[in-house]
Amino acid sequence: MAGPLALVLVLGLAGLTFVMRAAGPMLPSIPATVTARTAGLAPALLAALVAIELTGPNGVIQVDVKIPAVVVAGGLAALRVPFIACVIAGALVAAGLRALFHLS
Repeated sequence: MAGPLALVLVLGLAGLTFVMRAAGPMLPSIPATVTARTAGLAPALLAALVAIELTGPNGVIQVDVKIPAVVVAGGLAALRVPFIACVIAGALVAAGLRALFHLS
């Protein structure tokens, strides 16, 4: 389980992202300054979720099948592969390693 600060940050970013997405269709145009300052919220939320998933209760990285799956998905994302293909590739790597090594 992640620490309380990490959970507050992730939930806060998720809530802010949801509010901004919901308000988008209602606003005729969003000022450029708001767009520039909030452009990195979605990647920051994704990075926070990945960091929380990869670490144990004491904040140390757990060595399991998630690490190669994240590396594969991140490598594909760096190559500009569509997001859904990155997710599917990461899931397939994790499932394959679990099946190969009989992990739960």
